[in-house]
Amino acid sequence: MRYLKSSFRYVGRHFVRMALYFIAPALVLGLVNSPVSLIRLLVNTDFGESLNYDEVFLGASDLDRGYKVAFLVLGFVLYVVCASAAVGSVQHKMRYGQFYPLTVRQFFKKVNLYAIPMALGMIALMIMIELLGLFVTLFVFFWAKAISVTAGIIAMSAITVVVGIACFLCVATLFLFVIPNMTVKGFGFFKSIKRSVSEVVSRFGSLLVAVVLPTVAAYVPLCVIHAFNVPGLMQIADVLFYLFVFMYFHVLMFDAFFDMEDIEREDLKNYGEKV
Repeated sequence: MRYLKSSFRYVGRHFVRMALYFIAPALVLGLVNSPVSLIRLLVNTDFGESLNYDEVFLGASDLDRGYKVAFLVLGFVLYVVCASAAVGSVQHKMRYGQFYPLTVRQFFKKVNLYAIPMALGMIALMIMIELLGLFVTLFVFFWAKAISVTAGIIAMSAITVVVGIACFLCVATLFLFVIPNMTVKGFGFFKSIKRSVSEVVSRFGSLLVAVVLPTVAAYVPLCVIHAFNVPGLMQIADVLFYLFVFMYFHVLMFDAFFDMEDIEREDLKNYGEKV
């Protein structure tokens, strides 16, 4: 719970700055790629004999329209730019106790420094998400063909979705320090993955709690909002979910990493907290 609380404190203290960094990619992604697409798959899919796998996979991955692919590419570019500047800001604040001057020159200086680590990190995350989608949709398609009762198909598919998301969150936790290892320690991508796994394992329980609890707390209300199927409100909720995830997890990874590496946090001295 310590990492969860300290990360929330940081986001709360610097909410406006963090929101400004991530609002653009959150807006683009939230309008075209719903985080609850896997859940909607269980509700909107017609599990008849005519069901084919292409429909299931494209529906679950939100790649069923050409314009969505274009917006996902735009969202990826915006994320790399904005997250690079945000990571530079968080890292600078934690290490030196103050933010770097928020000028155009400093903004793009941070982008130049951290764009490659952020791009590699997002590509790895996207691969994991697509593997999750592949795993879930293959099983959903299997249940649709193997079970004749619709209620049984939905029940088994729901269990598959829960198991798939649980596995994804566990793997994401193991990869939590990949970006800090690249930006702080200067390690290469694959060495950062290996180092991240070895570091996280020693405190896997506490880090998993810091990853799972906020995700579930934000995801459940999102599912409820989508259950009412109100156009406009669903898109706003999607944008807010992405914004929250971006802000929280980019703070969490450095908050926990600085603690694991025993790097002194100068920013905490401003609030009289333990450093």
